[in-house]
Amino acid sequence: MTTNAPFRPNPDDAGYLRRLAWTVLAAGAVLVAWRAADLLLLAFGSVLGAVAFRSTARMLQGFGLKSWRVALPLGTLLVLALFGAIGYLLTVQFGAEIAGMLGNLPGTLAQVEQGLSTTPVGRAIVQASEAAAGGSTIANRLSDLASGAGQFLVNLLIVLVGALFIAGNPGPYRRAVILLTPPPARPTMERALTAISAALRLWLKAKLVTMIAMSVIIGGSLWLAGLESWAALGLLGGLSEFVPYVGPAVAMLPSIGLAAAAGGDVLWRTVAAYLAVRVVEGWMLTPVINRRVVNIPPALTLFTILGVGAVFGVYGVFFAGALLVVAFVGVREFYLRDTLGEDIDAVPGKDGPEEAGPPEV
Repeated sequence: MTTNAPFRPNPDDAGYLRRLAWTVLAAGAVLVAWRAADLLLLAFGSVLGAVAFRSTARMLQGFGLKSWRVALPLGTLLVLALFGAIGYLLTVQFGAEIAGMLGNLPGTLAQVEQGLSTTPVGRAIVQASEAAAGGSTIANRLSDLASGAGQFLVNLLIVLVGALFIAGNPGPYRRAVILLTPPPARPTMERALTAISAALRLWLKAKLVTMIAMSVIIGGSLWLAGLESWAALGLLGGLSEFVPYVGPAVAMLPSIGLAAAAGGDVLWRTVAAYLAVRVVEGWMLTPVINRRVVNIPPALTLFTILGVGAVFGVYGVFFAGALLVVAFVGVREFYLRDTLGEDIDAVPGKDGPEEAGPPEV
């Protein structure tokens, strides 16, 4: 005599229960990702740092250094030395000037917001900017970010340590992602990881060249305009290029504030200098540098930065450009190329499978 198991589902309900379980699992994953957003951003920053370390090592190999075991540590040291040089300039060389400018920046931003709010278009711009800053005023968000310098340094240390681990041996992480993918989709996942890695390498190289060039151009233009802190402002302007559109716009405000305080013809010369800089960047520098990078429409970049800022805050804005590159290449590889079968061009400069040569991130 057989007895029915009291907790065994009816076979007719098995499909529904399976779908319900997957729905609950997906909702739980989204909830965990939402609550651990800061941690996920730090993990992504570590991946980005690892790509920078290994890209520098590849560059050294291109210059004739054949041993990967020598190129990787040397490339890592070069990247860390670059960060150290930037930190020295920001704290020792121009620390007092930058501290004064950042201290006055919230007041300058508040005045700009108040002036813009007098018109309907200006109010819309302020509301969009506040949404990107996480719901409060830009001045308050920047003030909170400046006061949280200690937390920023801790997060930077976590990112650097994670990047060192990933750069040293990226194979297990890459294989884990591929193995967690259903077998029929594993070739697509492997190709997508290769394309994303190549796109991030090109994007980082383009950003480095852009930041160096814009530091020189902005600094020289402000020197011609007559601003005393032209070197520090040029450095800030160059570093702000890491966040497209939003970063340069915010970095311009201290210059405008200092020029307005200086009086005379300095203000209009400063405004003219920035207009000339943006023309040079938009019509000459950016097209040349981005020729070999993933071509993402500017409007998509701008609204992605605003959206990521609204969800993740200021730190999300910092990584928005790289996140957009990953999403853009992922949609192209998984949906357009694999699902729809579109003949989409590969990432410019992609040099074949990741496992050819030193293992990549």
